[in-house]
Amino acid sequence: MRQADERKKRKREEKSSRTHIPSLAFLLASLLIAVTTASLVFVGYIASEASQSQAIQSEHKLFENTLNDRVRLVIREALPIARSDEAINKIVLSFNIDYVRDQLGKLWSQHSHNRSLLVSSDKVVLAESFEGYTHIARHPLADLPSLMPLMDAAQRLYERNRVRVPGGYSHRTLQDLDLSKYSAYGLVTLDHKPAVVGILPLMPDEEKVQLPDEKTVFLVTVRFLDAAFIRSLNTQIGFKGLSFIPGPIKPDWGPNHFLLAADGEPLGSFVWQSEAQSNSIWPTVIPVILMLGVTLAALALLIAWRIGRLTHSLQASERQNRYLALHDTLSGLPNRLYFNRILTASLKALPGKPFAILHCDLDHFKTVNDTHGHGAGDIVIKEVARRMQEILGRTGVVSRVGGDEFIVIIRKTVARAKLEALASALIQATNLKIQIDEDASVRVGLSVGIAIARFKDQDLETLLAEADRALYTSKEAGRGLLTFSEHPHGDELKGDELAAEVLRRSSGKEKSRTDRPKAATPLESVDEDAEPSEATPPAAGKSGPNRKAA
Repeated sequence: MRQADERKKRKREEKSSRTHIPSLAFLLASLLIAVTTASLVFVGYIASEASQSQAIQSEHKLFENTLNDRVRLVIREALPIARSDEAINKIVLSFNIDYVRDQLGKLWSQHSHNRSLLVSSDKVVLAESFEGYTHIARHPLADLPSLMPLMDAAQRLYERNRVRVPGGYSHRTLQDLDLSKYSAYGLVTLDHKPAVVGILPLMPDEEKVQLPDEKTVFLVTVRFLDAAFIRSLNTQIGFKGLSFIPGPIKPDWGPNHFLLAADGEPLGSFVWQSEAQSNSIWPTVIPVILMLGVTLAALALLIAWRIGRLTHSLQASERQNRYLALHDTLSGLPNRLYFNRILTASLKALPGKPFAILHCDLDHFKTVNDTHGHGAGDIVIKEVARRMQEILGRTGVVSRVGGDEFIVIIRKTVARAKLEALASALIQATNLKIQIDEDASVRVGLSVGIAIARFKDQDLETLLAEADRALYTSKEAGRGLLTFSEHPHGDELKGDELAAEVLRRSSGKEKSRTDRPKAATPLESVDEDAEPSEATPPAAGKSGPNRKAA
C-alpha cells in the first residue's frame, strides 16, 4: 500500500512539473522575443570587436613567427659555407682569394644576400662582398659599429662551443643544437638601411682538419629589408598591403609590427591591412537577428514542449541514476549504501522500534565459480536474490553487500521464533538446485548470522560486528546453519531483567555472546504483522524454534 501511494505521489509531481515548466518556458520565450533584437545587436557589436581583435592578434603572431623564421633562414643558408673542412683549409689556414670570391658570391647569386664579410677573431674584416662584387681588403670591423654587438655575441658562443682535439681545436657537434646556441643573428641598421644579420664561426665538418689555435674566422651575412625581402616574406603569409616604414615612431593606425635593432635602437614598423578590418560580420549578423526574432515567436510553443520532454527525460534519468547508485546491477537488490541508509534510520528509531539483521553468506559458491565459470556464478547470485525476495516479501529488505554476501534487515518483528523461521526458509530455498544451463545444475548453501537491535546505545559498527560473529560461528560449525548473536530468550526480557540488560549494555560490563548454531527447521506460517511482544515462549525445559539448549 505504501509503495502504491508513493508511486501515485511521484506521478502527481511529475505531471505537475511537466505542465509547470513548459508554461514557464513559454513565458520566458515571450520575454526573450521582446529583448532579442537589442540583445543580439549588442552581442553582434561585442562579437565584431572581439573577432577583429582576435584576428589582428593572430595576424601579429603569424607575422612574428614568419619573420623570425626568415631571420633564421639567413643563418641556415650560410651554414654550408661556414661548416666545411674546405673552408678551414682555404680561408682560416691559407687565405685563397678565388675560393673566398666564389663562396661569398654564392650567397648573393643563390640566396640574394646583399652583403657578406669574413671577419677574424681580432675583429678585422678580411674580405667583403657587395652583392656580386667581392672586395679583398683589411679594415677594422669597428668601421661598422652596428655589427659589433652581434660579433661579440658570436665570439662568446664560439668560445663556449670550442673543443680541444688532437692536433688543434674544433667545434662541438651541431646535432640537436639550436641555431641560437652557435650563431648570432638579429636586426641592425647598416648603410642607413634596416637589415637582417647573421654571424657564424667557420668550423670543421668532417674533422679532417683542425683549427691551429683557439681562433677562427667568422662569416657575416646581411639581407636588407628591401622590397625583394618583403615580397619573399609575404609569399608565405599573404598579407594585403604589407610594407616597411622606417623610423623610430610606431604607427598608431592599423595592425603593425615594430622592430628593434640588436643594440635596442628602433628600426621601423611592418604594416599591413588586416582581413578583419575589411571583412565585417554585420552583413551576416543583421539577417540572423531578424530571422531569430521571427523564428523565436513561431517556436515558443515548440520550445516549451521540448523543454517539457527534456524535463521528463532528465527526471527519468535521475531516477535511473538514483536507482543504480543504490542497487546492485547484477542482482537488482539494494546495495551496501542503501542498506547503510536503512540501518542508520532504524538505529535512530531505537529503542521504540527494535529490529534484526540477518547476515547471510553463500556456501560452496567458490566451487561453482571454479567449476562452471563466473557466468554460472552470476546466474546463482541472481537466482538466490530472487528466492530471498520471494521468501521475505514485505517482511524485510535484502541487500547484496559483497560477492556472495547478503544482509537482511527485519523491522516488523524481533521474535526469535519468527526470525529463526525466516532464516530457515532462506537456507532451505537457497539449498534448492539452480539450473545454470540446459544440461547442468548446481546447489549452494547459506549460512546465517542474526543480530537483534533493541537498545538505544547500539551503533552500526557494533551491530554489524555481532551479526558477522554469528555468521562466522555458523560457518565454523559446518555451514548451512543459523546463529543468533545474543543469548537465548533475549526477546523475552521484561521488567527488572530488561533494565539489568540495558545497564549491562550501556556500561560495557558484558560483551555480546553468540548463541549456539542451529540447523534450519521447516518453515511454518509466520504472522508478518505481529509485534515482538506477541511471541509466546515455549514451556520451560522444552526445545522450540525460538529456544536453544544451553
